[in-house]
Amino acid sequence: MIVGLVLAAGKSTRFGADKRKSLLPNGQFVLAQSIQRARSKLDQIIVVLRATDQQFASELESQFNDPSISYYLAPDADKGMAHSLANAINSLTENPCPVEGCVIFLGDMPYLSGETVVQLLTTFKHHQSENPIVVPVIQQTTAQGAKTRLPGHPVMFSSAYFAELTQLSGDSGAKSVITRHNEHVVRIEVNDLGILKDVDRPSDIEAN
Repeated sequence: MIVGLVLAAGKSTRFGADKRKSLLPNGQFVLAQSIQRARSKLDQIIVVLRATDQQFASELESQFNDPSISYYLAPDADKGMAHSLANAINSLTENPCPVEGCVIFLGDMPYLSGETVVQLLTTFKHHQSENPIVVPVIQQTTAQGAKTRLPGHPVMFSSAYFAELTQLSGDSGAKSVITRHNEHVVRIEVNDLGILKDVDRPSDIEAN
């Protein structure tokens, strides 16, 4: 089984309000659209929220009414994103079905294309015996005219890295695990600016 983790336990400090509930131009709110993009290609989704988000979790559960989406209140969310991720990965050990890998989504990236998720899953399956970490990249041109490949989200991890992911701390996410196992990283080029577009400030919504 492949599980999608949607990380949505941040404090929205730069946004100035709870960006998870901010409306997009299409009338959908940020986190709900991020969840939908993840759910469209995966059979099980876990939305990772703050420890104090009981009411919000109930609201989301009522909105989606989908048994394949569950809500996990990360006890260490206040310590940073890496702690929320570590908590969530640790919770996967309680999953009744063996989890072969997980796709880590960010809850403030609602512009992601579903096709990108399909590419991640297909690549993972092809390289599964190699314990891959699959990272989407997009080619862009710098102001100086040079070509560069920028990594984005979501990132997919084989279960071989779950133990390391549960030891993460601080606010840097899983970058350290990716760096440590660079020889197992499979980078796939996508044509999807949504892998880079997050919502940090209100202007990020207006610009899209």
